[in-house]
Amino acid sequence: MNRSIRLLALFAVIALVAAGCSKSSSSGSSGSSASSGGSAEITKGGTLQLATQADVDRAWDPAKEYSQISFEFFRCCLTRTLLSTNGMPADQGGVDLQPDIAASMPEVSSDGLTWTFKLKTGIYYSPPFQDVEVTSEDFARTISRQSDSGASANGYPFYYSESGGTGCGIEGFDAAKGGPVSGVSTPDSQTLTIKLSAPCGDFGWRMAMPAMAPIPPVGDQPLGWATGHTKDYGRYLVGTGPYMFKGVDQLDPNGPPSQEPSSGYVPGRSWSLVRNPSWDASTDSLRPANVDGIEVAVGGTSQVLANEVDDGTIDFEYGGVPPAQQIQQYQSTGKGDQIHVDASPGNRYIGMNLAQPPFDDVNVRKAMNWIMDKDALRRARGGEMFGDLATHWFPPSLMPGQLDGYDPYPSDGGTGNLEQAKAAMMQSKYDTNQDGLCDVPECKDVLMVTDNADPYPKQNAIIVDAAKKIGIELNVQSGDRYTFMYDKCLDPSSHAALCPSVGWFMDFPDPLTFGPPTLGSSAIGPGGCCNYSLVGASPQLLKKAGYTVTSVPSLDAAFNECTPLTGDAYLPCWAGADKKIMEEVVPVIPWLWDNNVALVGDRVQNYTFDGFAGIVAMDHLALAGGGAP
Repeated sequence: MNRSIRLLALFAVIALVAAGCSKSSSSGSSGSSASSGGSAEITKGGTLQLATQADVDRAWDPAKEYSQISFEFFRCCLTRTLLSTNGMPADQGGVDLQPDIAASMPEVSSDGLTWTFKLKTGIYYSPPFQDVEVTSEDFARTISRQSDSGASANGYPFYYSESGGTGCGIEGFDAAKGGPVSGVSTPDSQTLTIKLSAPCGDFGWRMAMPAMAPIPPVGDQPLGWATGHTKDYGRYLVGTGPYMFKGVDQLDPNGPPSQEPSSGYVPGRSWSLVRNPSWDASTDSLRPANVDGIEVAVGGTSQVLANEVDDGTIDFEYGGVPPAQQIQQYQSTGKGDQIHVDASPGNRYIGMNLAQPPFDDVNVRKAMNWIMDKDALRRARGGEMFGDLATHWFPPSLMPGQLDGYDPYPSDGGTGNLEQAKAAMMQSKYDTNQDGLCDVPECKDVLMVTDNADPYPKQNAIIVDAAKKIGIELNVQSGDRYTFMYDKCLDPSSHAALCPSVGWFMDFPDPLTFGPPTLGSSAIGPGGCCNYSLVGASPQLLKKAGYTVTSVPSLDAAFNECTPLTGDAYLPCWAGADKKIMEEVVPVIPWLWDNNVALVGDRVQNYTFDGFAGIVAMDHLALAGGGAP
């Protein structure tokens, strides 16, 4: 069976498994469309009031933004792509790929190398390009921009590169460097043809990613409206979704790149979305777009934002973790239906730097897996409601029938095993007297870079205590997630030994998206994302970054072995890769298979969980009374 057919079958299984794994609190909901706020009737209008603790870190550039929050805002609201999803839970079609700007699913040649997309007519950009219809050339322009390493830094190039580690890519992508890509052609304004370097059955999903949102033309500029915006394109973003950043209509389409940006995104302070008057619901069956606007304030602690939910200042905190006391309060006061718990296709883990002593020794990395109290980390996050303890790398929902019961570092209740941890440490060169403790200078002042927002300080203390039990003394440096933590963890020259405040959520429903993007050599920063462990780093990179270690293990060969496989051989290959990750290379400590927990205010209706993005579906939400006070 060819891979595209295999993937369709796999997605159907994933939908069932994800639905079966979804958990609910005793009085909450799991991906339901039941409303909060009293009325089951969906009303239109009003402005959704949200807050988030940290800003995005890549200026809302679709070619670069790489988080659950940005995935959802692009999908629901700002941009449309050739293919997309409906924003619903997995068991309601949320992981089924559907035409969006494309008029139908693509035609794929018998050899799997040529993909042809036919576009709908009558889809226009938001102001100030409201008279510009989306054409195939706009997608060719987007692909060219993605091939520009400056414009796409830390973004998605490995999904389109011929040598990006996924086993297939767009022909001519690597050589284009921001110019025309030889494998991309536009026979007419409504037809886009893409030739691949090798069969790539999941290529439809790759074309559904935010990076593939079309770019409007401007004169003879090769990158159109994105020209001159390598670092700040999001502040000038002209999209095709139901919403747009406030003030984008005031931009001059013929003005210089240096013109004043739209007012709707103020870095570090706010995101403000209003209706896009060019959006035509008759061309978009995927997005109901119930509210008229979305206001997001940036900043504040989880407790401050919880108080704002309680007093009605905001409708909920987006992408945050509700404090345990707030959840308990809502459960005890008859508001349990405003707590929503949904199985999210992701994991949370601790990344260990294979090039930084003492974690350049695999036995130290194994000892850290043995000693970690995963249950304590989960309790600091809020308890069992927040997910199942992870025992290996790939989430079970992506691996149906594989790795059931597999746990290479078992302990009683996931609380850690000191005896086994010390036994592993005794095998390390950093335990000179073999007493199970790391006892050389490299074991002191070991840099751990982490998030300073709740619940991470509590989790940091647990990690520090666990490491100390095997002789490792951590130096914790914390700051804002996007402007400090990710920057440090993605920069090899920072020599961060541990990055514990990280998680990974599927780019699309395939174990491939948990391989090369997180542990492949092409995902090493600062130009790539998100290999925090430097797995597969070259000797040249290690030398340039100032490491004394000259080589580290690689997983590229294991991933490359799996990506071209089809049928019954595919998932078992990835299961083997998982075992190699956990037992041979050991770059991570996975501790939670994540549940998304959201607590919404009294006004919110029609809460819906986006099974693809793994977070609340903004376009499906509604407000009681249309948002009237």
